[in-house]
Amino acid sequence: MSDIIVDDPHHGTRESWSERHLLQAIVLLEDAYSFRSIAHKLSPLNILKLYRLYWSKWIQRLLTFIVSCQLLLIFIQYPSSFSRTSDLRQERNRITLPCGVQLAIEFICLIIFYIDVIIRAYLIGLKIARRKPWLIAYFIVTTVSIIDLIISSSLGCQAKTVNIRFLLRPFYMAVISQEMKKIFNSLRKSFLQILSVTILLGIHVYFFSVIGMILFPPARKDSPSERTDEGTKYFPDFADALLNLVVLLTTANNPDVTIPAYSKNRLYIIYFAVFLTIGLYCLMTLFTVIKMNTFKEFFTTSMQNSLFRRRLAVRACFDSLLERQIAPSSSPSPTTTADDTTTSLLTHRISRSTAPMLVVTRMISSTNLPYLLKQELLSTLTRNNERNDEVNWDTFSLTMLSLDADVQKVPIEHHEYSGVWAVIQLIGASKYLTWFGNAIGLINFIVLVVEGSVRYHPNFFTIDLILSNVLFSFCIYYFLESILKLWSLRPKVFFKYFFNTFDASLALALFVLHIVHCGIYGTLSITTSEVIRDARGTATSIWAITRILNLFVIFRAIRSMPHFTNYGIIMGTISDGMRNLKAFIGILICLFYSYAVLGMWLFRGVIKPPTESDIVNATCGSYQQSQYWANNFDDFYSTIVVLYDVMLVNNWGVFLVALREFSTRWSQLYLVSWWFLSNVYILALVLGFIVELFSLNVARFEESGFAQGHHGLANTYFVKTLFHLFKRSLREPSDDEINQALVKYKQLYDNPQEQN
Repeated sequence: MSDIIVDDPHHGTRESWSERHLLQAIVLLEDAYSFRSIAHKLSPLNILKLYRLYWSKWIQRLLTFIVSCQLLLIFIQYPSSFSRTSDLRQERNRITLPCGVQLAIEFICLIIFYIDVIIRAYLIGLKIARRKPWLIAYFIVTTVSIIDLIISSSLGCQAKTVNIRFLLRPFYMAVISQEMKKIFNSLRKSFLQILSVTILLGIHVYFFSVIGMILFPPARKDSPSERTDEGTKYFPDFADALLNLVVLLTTANNPDVTIPAYSKNRLYIIYFAVFLTIGLYCLMTLFTVIKMNTFKEFFTTSMQNSLFRRRLAVRACFDSLLERQIAPSSSPSPTTTADDTTTSLLTHRISRSTAPMLVVTRMISSTNLPYLLKQELLSTLTRNNERNDEVNWDTFSLTMLSLDADVQKVPIEHHEYSGVWAVIQLIGASKYLTWFGNAIGLINFIVLVVEGSVRYHPNFFTIDLILSNVLFSFCIYYFLESILKLWSLRPKVFFKYFFNTFDASLALALFVLHIVHCGIYGTLSITTSEVIRDARGTATSIWAITRILNLFVIFRAIRSMPHFTNYGIIMGTISDGMRNLKAFIGILICLFYSYAVLGMWLFRGVIKPPTESDIVNATCGSYQQSQYWANNFDDFYSTIVVLYDVMLVNNWGVFLVALREFSTRWSQLYLVSWWFLSNVYILALVLGFIVELFSLNVARFEESGFAQGHHGLANTYFVKTLFHLFKRSLREPSDDEINQALVKYKQLYDNPQEQN
């Protein structure tokens, strides 16, 4: 990047913007786009280049890849999850990486993390780094992991079963994600406020547990009874009563827990009905609402801080553009005089109040912002700038508001043909061809359903011969349709849209599979040999694979949904949820990972393979009788499955009883705490944010008057980030607040020696 020299004929001077000044502005604008803090070094030049390199998308993708490798490594570490089954009754041959290879991969990952934390501390300076709790925790976690790795290398991978570094691995997933860190901080700050409602829920369960023990005392051993006694089975002591009511709160054991008492006296159902009405329908709903509102309050504050960082970075970027070197215009080249008039970014004693248009456009064009956003910034700047040669602060700040907007993709113009080819191109690019294809896809799906329903009909082979030819004709249509669209729109436009790529890939795969099946068996319908092969287990015949792929034509109907307003709102909410809830899913993955590692520590090998007496004497509905032997804690994968089953709360009481039988009563706290954190806490937040996204899409549709956009499609609005979700409730920071923050970061603009 070369210097920019501008002659000022009014003052008879020549002004020079050095590479360092331009790079400072570029870095600050990229900070504004990414909501990063400007509390980092801005000189010398090599620091700025290192800073841009570190935050480039390729380096960040490399860090994401390293974190993913480290997280996934546990699946093939001892005890490996690479076996055909996790059933305790079957022999499990596990594929495990050699211990030396495991330790080497982990060591490389940890060294990269060490380098990462050192670079981060170097870029922001030790003075700022000491005030960054996440950075300090990053260093401590990496140090502890390396120490634990050294101990494992000396003891051996199988001898050391408790590996602390496994439990710390999810931290790296959070530390590289700004949104996940915001959510963690918001969860931490809102926990105390939510604790009061949690205590109220606990008091409710405690109160009814005591009442249940009074109402349903255990039967005496000397009193014969044909029926199961309520007190003996569900309220024998306080711990069992409390646990059974917690399970009842999720309705997982309803009506089993109520039947013994209800069979004895129908009025006993009032006890359970009151408990569920207050606990499930009142307190749990109230808990979700209060938790969502409290979390939203703290998260909105976090988003407000992000907006402030963006505005601060934009102001710092503009002020850095005002810094230049001045020399007499008669001098042969720009030089720095002894009395350097470089402006001060802190005190705002700026002799220049505008920046040349050439400098601003050069700065914007040199950033690593997305191409469409850069084009939007440049066009907005040109449109808003009344003076073609100078840009003032008002114009610059107004232009940078485009950073907050959702930049829409500009439609690409495709090549136009002439004559009869123009008519064919018009058909290929027409929306009516897409609608007709969607209708064909719906008919195709109906034919597949009919074929599946007559699978065991006596005349199935005759019927399937007809239906297979019909399905192959649909396949030919999809193939020809994709070719026509590809020719009409040209590859550059055709493959730009996901559904076009999906339809073409599906049509090609179906066409090839039909041809291969016909070439091997001489027919398009299923053969006797394929029926026998599929009956042995997993359907792996060509016919079965073809039908499974053919089911994906139902996704063609999704393309028709935006043509209807209500479906447009739904599609917008689904799309927003898939993009913006990644951070919440990341939090849930971290929770899964940590609890799975903890579960293997506590309960690995606790559940023993069943004996013949275990199966014969198993209680109806128990872990043994239900044959849940594949659900255990012997490896990471099977532990994840157990936690997933408990999170769904369907029949999770079986796992609680089994864990108590194979271990101790206190082991049940592990699953209860997991249920509370995953199901009651995290998933409820996800549900709340989906409701927020839906409400936002409805509000946008109402503001647009339910208008339709291009080709009659309902306007589908997309929320790019969580910031855009909360943008309407954020307050614009004042100039005084921004100026005070600039003064606060004074050391960042002073001599480089003072930054260390």
